[in-house]
Amino acid sequence: MSKKPKLELSWIGKEERPRLEPRILIEDPVLSHHAATAREGAIYDNILI
Repeated sequence: MSKKPKLELSWIGKEERPRLEPRILIEDPVLSHHAATAREGAIYDNILI
């Protein structure tokens, strides 16, 4: 059995991980949009950020 080489994405600085601070995202209901087919009382957990 021969091992096939794995494909990998590579770029300059890939090994250097940036320091990221956590963010808390809060939904603004005034700016939120639900599809016209949304049912009354339905719960939608998906959010596009």
